[in-house]
Amino acid sequence: MADFDTLCAKLECVHPDLYLYQSNEEYESSKAKMKASLTDSISISDFYLKIAPFMANIKDGHSMMLPPITDDLISHAKKDGKTMPLRIKVTGDAFTVEYPVIDNSGICEGDTILSINGVKSTDILERMYSLWGAEKDNGIKEGSINAYWSPLLWYMYRWSESYIFTVKRGNKIEKICLEGVPQSVALKAIKERQSKVKPESFSCKFSADYTRATLTIRNVFQETELKLFCDSVFKEINRRKVPEVIIDMRNNTGGSSQCVERLISYFPHSDYSLYSKSLLKVSAYSKAYNKDRHPEIYCEICDLPDGELFVMKKDTPVKDNLEDANLYRGKITILVNNKTYSGASTFAHIMRKLGIAGVEGETGCPDVYFGNFLPFILPHSKINYYITFAKFYE
Repeated sequence: MADFDTLCAKLECVHPDLYLYQSNEEYESSKAKMKASLTDSISISDFYLKIAPFMANIKDGHSMMLPPITDDLISHAKKDGKTMPLRIKVTGDAFTVEYPVIDNSGICEGDTILSINGVKSTDILERMYSLWGAEKDNGIKEGSINAYWSPLLWYMYRWSESYIFTVKRGNKIEKICLEGVPQSVALKAIKERQSKVKPESFSCKFSADYTRATLTIRNVFQETELKLFCDSVFKEINRRKVPEVIIDMRNNTGGSSQCVERLISYFPHSDYSLYSKSLLKVSAYSKAYNKDRHPEIYCEICDLPDGELFVMKKDTPVKDNLEDANLYRGKITILVNNKTYSGASTFAHIMRKLGIAGVEGETGCPDVYFGNFLPFILPHSKINYYITFAKFYE
């Protein structure tokens, strides 16, 4: 109860708008129901499974509860307890086999798992998706579920010894029974696989006739690496006079505004600002965050009362670079999907608004979203969580 009270107090103190997607009455009702449902005997993992959906109702993709690593999970691993013989990934509303961790399993990479031990995959997924917040659909939740798949499955079902999979391959559906494998066996297979598959953060592929260059940008937080990549690639693109560039921002969950501005700088643009307005929730935590990182903001908020929504001054517009001769001026298309989020989404939206590029697909982030998150830890359960304190309007 003390941990849940702590969570609510922090949310109400730090978050800039708990009521954008739920009313104050809905929040208070959900809070009261949660408090009434808590018992003294609840385990840490069950406590997490109860309170994570409460936080997810805010529908803020930057604020989240992280699954705890509990003593029973650690003990199971130390005893080399058994785990699932497959690596499974979430793809939309389905579980897909990434790869089996044992030979001769009868299950192949790319197969769809319709159920596990009699529980429909859609039911498992619905429960897992409920643990994470997002402004739009489930796109950006996939990465979190895939990252924490193993502990989530353990906390929900405690499966380890044996598995019955309903597997679909093409038009064929069959049930396949497999024994669990020791964690040491699974980890060895996973490490071998990961050593062979290391996607680059940034890559470029030219068509055979150099009429098109496809740039894959997997994040917008590695500014130094992004600059080195773009300096080299756009030098070659301009030297070869490539008429069309495709920028693949699919599955890019964002990063920093500095990186976004850096990427836009390689194209001719007029004056622009990434955000029309930014709101900051004043609290001891947001003051401490800005004191060293953004002293100019700290000076404006340090004497304001906690709880006030401070309207940050509109960003100084990025000046136009239209006279720069070394810019790319060909056709530009940006590819996005529902996992294109935060700064990556802002990049695509701004490029379209400036008339620089066409955008194919829809991002997972609306024009108004939350950002700048702070880490916290609940005092008794030791569950880690994040809360945002700013709200941005593109």
